[in-house]
Amino acid sequence: MQADIISLNKERPRILVADDDKFYRMMFEELIRELGYDCLVVENGLEALEKVRSYMPSLIISDVLMPGMDGFELTRRLKAEPLTMYIPVLIVTSLSDRASKVKGLECGASELLSKPIDETEFRIRVENLLKVARYEAYLLEHGKMLAGEVSNKTVQLEKAFSKIRSVYIETVYRLTLAAEYRDKETGGHIKRIPLYSQLLARYIGLSEADAEAIFFASPMHDIGKIGISDAILLKNGRFTIEEARVMKTHTTIGASILHASDSDILKVAEEIALTHHETWAGTGYPMGLSGEDIPLPGRIVHIVDIYDALRSKRPYKEPFTHKAALEIIEGQKENFSPDILDAFRACSDDFNRLFEEHQEDEAFDFEKGF
Repeated sequence: MQADIISLNKERPRILVADDDKFYRMMFEELIRELGYDCLVVENGLEALEKVRSYMPSLIISDVLMPGMDGFELTRRLKAEPLTMYIPVLIVTSLSDRASKVKGLECGASELLSKPIDETEFRIRVENLLKVARYEAYLLEHGKMLAGEVSNKTVQLEKAFSKIRSVYIETVYRLTLAAEYRDKETGGHIKRIPLYSQLLARYIGLSEADAEAIFFASPMHDIGKIGISDAILLKNGRFTIEEARVMKTHTTIGASILHASDSDILKVAEEIALTHHETWAGTGYPMGLSGEDIPLPGRIVHIVDIYDALRSKRPYKEPFTHKAALEIIEGQKENFSPDILDAFRACSDDFNRLFEEHQEDEAFDFEKGF
C-alpha cells in the first residue's frame, strides 16, 4: 500500500474534488488545471469514496455540506483506510465557527479553507499540501529501505495476500456469472447490484469493512437460479402458480450453496441469497420474515434488486425510466425498511448515475469497484 502512494507521487499530481456546488466545482477544476495538475470532480462524499481507489489522488479537496455524506465523514473514512490514510485532505467550507474547524481537524483534515475562496491562498495551500505529501512519501520510502529484509518479507506477504484475494474475487464473480449466464439480459444487473448496495451501506453508516463485504456478497443474491430449469427461468410470460413456487426456491437453493462457509463474505452472501425477497411488511418469501428480523444485508439488496429490475429490459417488459422506478418503489413503501428507504431516496440521483455508467456490455473490475 505504501508503494502505491510512493509511485503516485512520482507522477503528475492528481487532485480529487468533492463539492455539490457546480460553481465551486468548475472554479476548483480551472484553478487546479492552471497549476498543471490533473483533476477529477465529483458531487458528493459517497461518489468520492467510490472513485478514490481507482483514481488514487495525491490530494483530496472536499466541501463540508454535501448530500449523502458530508466532508467530515468522508475525511474520517479516508483516514481510517490504509490505502487512503496518507492522502492529505483540504476541507473547504462556508462554516466559520470554531467547533466546525476543530471537528474537521479531529476527522484528520490537513488544512481548512473558508469560502468564499481567495484564489491566491487556494493555490498556496494546494502547493504546500502537495509538498508535504511528497515529503511524507519520501519518509515512507526511506523507512522502507531501512527495514531491509523485514520489509521485503512484508512486501512478499502483501503480494501473496493480494493474489489470494484476487483469485477469491474472480472465483466469486465467475460463480455468479455461472448462475446468470443463461439469462442474457442480466449481465449488467450483477455489475450494478454491488455498487448500489455499497452506496446504501456507506450512507447508513456501515464501516468500510462491512460495506466491502456487502459489495462482494451482493452479486451472489440470485446464485440459486443455477438450480432452476431453463423452462421456468427463461419463460417469456407469466409463471403458473407451480412455476412461481419453483422459482421462489432459488432463495433456499442459493443459501444451501453458500451455507457453512468460513468466509465472512460468503456468510453475508448466504444471508442475502436467503432473505433478499423478504419484505418489511412480512409478505415476502421464503420465510415470511418482517421488520428487523430480516438481516440488514438482505434489506439493502431487496430494494436495490427491485430498482435495477425496474430499470432493466426484460423479455416480458420494457425498461422503466428512473422517475417511474422511483414512483413504483414509493407505491410499495410498506415493503421496505424505513431507514433503507430514506437512504435510497437520498441517494436516488447516484442510483441513476450508476445505472447509466454501468450498462450491459461493459466489463467491470470488481477489484477497483469499491
